[in-house]
Parts: sequence; C-alpha cells; structure tokens
Amino acid sequence: MQKEILINVESQEKRVAVVEGGVLQDYYIERPSEVMLVGNIYKGIVNSIVSGIGAAFVDIGQGKNGFLYVADMMAPSREFDVLDNGDPALPPQPQKRIPRPRPSDISKLVKEKQEVLVQVIKEPIGNKGPRLTTHIGIPGRFLVLMPFDHHIGISKKVRDREERSRLHKILKKVSPIVKMGIIVRTAGVGKSERDIIREAKYLNALWHKIQRDGLKAKAPEIVHEEHGLTFRILRDIFSEDVSRVLVDNKDEYKKLRHFANNIMPLMKRKLMLYRERTSLFDSRGIEKDIEKLYRKKIQLKCGGYIFIEETEGLIAIDVNSGSFSRKGMEETAFKVNSEAAAEIARHMRMRDIGGIVIVDFIDMKYDRHARAIFDMLVESVKRDKARIKILKMSEFGIVQMTRQRIRKAVSRVSYQKCPYCSGRGEVKSVTTMAIEVLRVVRKELDMSRHKEVRAFVHPGVANYLLNEDRPSITKLESEYRTKIIIIAEPDMHIENFKINH
Repeated sequence: MQKEILINVESQEKRVAVVEGGVLQDYYIERPSEVMLVGNIYKGIVNSIVSGIGAAFVDIGQGKNGFLYVADMMAPSREFDVLDNGDPALPPQPQKRIPRPRPSDISKLVKEKQEVLVQVIKEPIGNKGPRLTTHIGIPGRFLVLMPFDHHIGISKKVRDREERSRLHKILKKVSPIVKMGIIVRTAGVGKSERDIIREAKYLNALWHKIQRDGLKAKAPEIVHEEHGLTFRILRDIFSEDVSRVLVDNKDEYKKLRHFANNIMPLMKRKLMLYRERTSLFDSRGIEKDIEKLYRKKIQLKCGGYIFIEETEGLIAIDVNSGSFSRKGMEETAFKVNSEAAAEIARHMRMRDIGGIVIVDFIDMKYDRHARAIFDMLVESVKRDKARIKILKMSEFGIVQMTRQRIRKAVSRVSYQKCPYCSGRGEVKSVTTMAIEVLRVVRKELDMSRHKEVRAFVHPGVANYLLNEDRPSITKLESEYRTKIIIIAEPDMHIENFKINH
C-alpha cells in the first residue's frame, strides 16, 4: 500500500497529511500566529509554590506561568522498558512500582525565586498554562537522550525479542560514551550500530550546547527551541515504508533537503518538489477529508454514522446504524460497530482528540461480538503515537478511554467560538477564511486568467486580508498579473464568500 507524506505551505499556515492507499490517516497543522511550546527548553523562575496540589508555577517568559507538578520532578517518565536488569530477549517486564509522591514534597525540591531548567511537555489549553518537567528529553531520529537519567531503554512497541536483544547490546556500548539515559525509538529498529552511535554523539553534543546556553541565559528565557512542524513530522514519522514526500514550496523543499542531508540521508531520494498547477491536497482528493475533521457527524461507508461531541470534561462518541440495515439487529449492530471502531481510532488521531473519551457502541447481544469489537478498537489505536488507556467494554456497549493531550486539537487551531450564538457553537476563524478565500482565488486564476478578481467577504475577513495578509495578495497579483479587490459585505456570514471576475 502506497504511503505518502504531503506538505502544503501557505504564507500563514503549514499543513502535513499522511496518506495511505489514498486514505488520509494523519493530519497536522501549524501557524506562525500559534506559538508551539512542546519540546522547548526554558530557563525559568519559580513564581509560587502550592503545596496543597503539589505544584510550582514557573515563569518561562510566555505569558502564562508553566505548571510543574511534583511527579514531574521526582521521577522520570517510564514510557520505555528499563533494561539495566533482566534479559532483554524476554518480553517487557512490568516496572517496579514507584512510590507516589506527596504534594508536600514539592517544597523540598524547589523554592520561590529559584531558577530551574524545564521542558514543556503539554501545550497551554484554555486557562491552563503549559505543563513542565525537569526531566529533559532530547529526541533524535532513532534515540531520545535523557540527560538527568541513567537508564537505557527500548520502546515498548518493539516486540521482536531478537531485535530487542540486538539493540540492548548496542545500548550497552553507547551508554559509556554519553553517560546519560538513552531510549531507542521505534524508528531505531533495524538500524546499525554505527547509525545509533553517531546519533547518540550528535544528541550528546546538542545537550552540552543547551547546557552552555542555559548558563548564559537570563531567566525567564528560552534555551532550546524544538523543530517546526515539517522537520518534526519527518523526524518522527518518516520511515522506509514511505514511498515519497511531496512539498509544494521551493524554500521549504530546500530546507528539508538540508535537514535530510544531515539527519536522514534515506529520505533525500524520496523528497520531491511538487510543481503541478493543481494544489497538492486537491491532487490527492483529501481537502474534502480534511473538511470532515471539523464535522460532528461522520458518515460510514455502510450507511451508519458516528457522532463526535466535545463537552467541557470529555469527548462523547456515539455510534448509530443510520440507514444501514440487515435482516437481524445483531448482524446490523456488529457490522456498523466494526466499521466504526477503525474510523473512531482514525478520527481521534487526526483530530488530536485528548482527555477522557467515552464511546457508545450499538448494543450487541452476544459477548463474542462485544469482545471482537473491543479487540478491533485496541488494534486500531496501536498506530497512534499518543498514550492511550482503554477500559473493557461495559455490558451497555460503553468503552471508556483516555488519550494523551499534548497540543491543541485540530479544531481548536482552525475554529473560534461562534460570535453569533454566544459560544454555543463554533465557526471558522478569520485566519482560516482568509486562507480559503485566497486558495479559491488562486484556483479561479489557474483555470482562466482574469485582469481583475473581486472577493466579497465578511468585514473581519476583509480586514485580515487587507492588512495581515496583504503580502499574499500582492504576491498573487504579481504571479498572475491581475488585480485582486477585497470587498467587505457587512451582512455576509463569516464562513461565506463570493468570487466574481
């Protein structure tokens, strides 16, 4: 099955889509106006300590204070298998239970006005500031370097015993070189000893640079910034099964080739510049799939549908039979639930849904069917890189799960609270509509060169286009030798617009 990574670069937005067999499997979006903090390392100042909840609030110079919980100071994350003891050829063994830290322990670890080196592990969401940790992790292509830990480990997703044993032997050689904790990522499977040692040395040198920069920095100040979306995605997602990576922007293409030269030589021959007139995402027919990410109702091929509703405290997903019907109710329920299980996992991943998720499947009479649907759901979420915990299906067909929330959900980036209904719903943001208007204008000009194009839009969109996005309009006018006129229509809905020529 052909797997492609598509990178679309606009003046106000970068989008990355992973397509397998013509089906959108992963989707990411980043805008210059939306500062991403996860992975960044800061030299911060402890503003206050709240022993009651076991947390310190740290000023990292980003407006909202970061939240440093006692558990993120006392023990490093155990999202990998500790290999210092035991036989690595055996299946992963459960970790020894680490004593739960008490909230009052926070006052023993940090003091007010103290300077601390911290890393962001979760974006600020709503009124909450970013979540921080003092256990720094420096990710590479195959490894993660843990400067304040001394364990060596392998991702739990690596299940082959022989491969685990081989990687363990390599780590034993690498550990004395860096004298720090090391985790082998899933991308490290099959990599040579030379590749792993070379990356370990690179990460080691990077960490020493971060240390030097940290000593010079005056808190609160950023010390190390994580890669942008396109570099991060290729580092974390690109693998040998990717047939090609298409980029529709020449400058971004050059940057990625340079990145590939230094870090990922294998990717270089698969990295291609997309030059066609038809937009990259339209050429693969995935713009419509992306639009579906913002809908609450998702139609299934069988005629059933799933309904996704976000509440204040959780995400509710309801499975319905819709127009699909077979002779027996049980057969109908099983068929719809089967298709829904895979689609739910895909949408959770693409929408980047986080927190508590409740899935209400159609009731089934037979236990064997319930077990089969649960197994399908578990199998479908395995490709998700976020941490997911799933509880067994209840007798009412309810599955409860939690999915790691790191960044804003896709809908939070592209939508704002609806001003027409006092926040009861959502509409596309001004930035999103401005991008869409220019995208349609470009399509019109591709089909037929006009001397003048008029765009009738909502006043807020017009203001953004004529001010914030004026360079994009000027560039289009120059490229197509045309005049683009933006006209504000006071009565027009923010998601509507009209193009005339």
